[in-house]
Amino acid sequence: MALKSIPELLTRRAMQLIAIALGAGRLETKVVGLDRVPQRGPAILVARHYHHLYDGVALYQVIPRHIHILVTLDWARNKFNRHFMESAIRLARWPVILRRDALRVGPGGTRHQKNSVFTAADVHRYQRKAMRDSVALLAEGKALVIFPEGYPNIDPNYTPKKSAEELLPFNAGFAAILAAAEKKLGKGIPVIPVGIHYEQGTKWTAHLNFGTAVCATDFPSRAALVNHLENEVAALSGMSSSRTKLWSN
Repeated sequence: MALKSIPELLTRRAMQLIAIALGAGRLETKVVGLDRVPQRGPAILVARHYHHLYDGVALYQVIPRHIHILVTLDWARNKFNRHFMESAIRLARWPVILRRDALRVGPGGTRHQKNSVFTAADVHRYQRKAMRDSVALLAEGKALVIFPEGYPNIDPNYTPKKSAEELLPFNAGFAAILAAAEKKLGKGIPVIPVGIHYEQGTKWTAHLNFGTAVCATDFPSRAALVNHLENEVAALSGMSSSRTKLWSN
């Protein structure tokens, strides 16, 4: 075992234990198509975002390789939350973004994340760093999980979603990360769509459905790639995209 791999193995094990602890007695998982996730090499997993916590916990529990998740921190309400979470995220090597629309000041001086310690002026700096960190992970052969909707259906802070079955249009940021990483590596990177839906009883049951990997070269444009993955994730989540997709203004 290479010495340099020990910290990563320890981090992976720690994250798996945390995921098990967070889901213990509350979350079960059922999986279809897990063999479609490459065992090694760079990969992007594009997933539906339903639950602010359980989506990541479920993915960590079932995927047999170390994953990194692109997350947002614009919900942090004070400096302690911010520094604690940034320290933990740095150890896990999770790229961090801030959602521009969550911090934008609207009419009457209000914003969606009313109590966030961040401001709209922080967004661009975090976006640039998230891009660098994401590309670096993929260049190292890591697997990166991205939730292109940007918001879950269930969130204790804020979500624009109005129903349990709403699917927001995908943000194309993951396609920009993909293009930059492929340029750096000089080769294609597989993108795997991941459907997620839940059953609620005495426990939550997360149904994870991994679809067929695609590459950017399979499509005539970046927009076509984004549209395909949006439809695939909807279908894998048991949704009819034409029936349940609610487009935001």
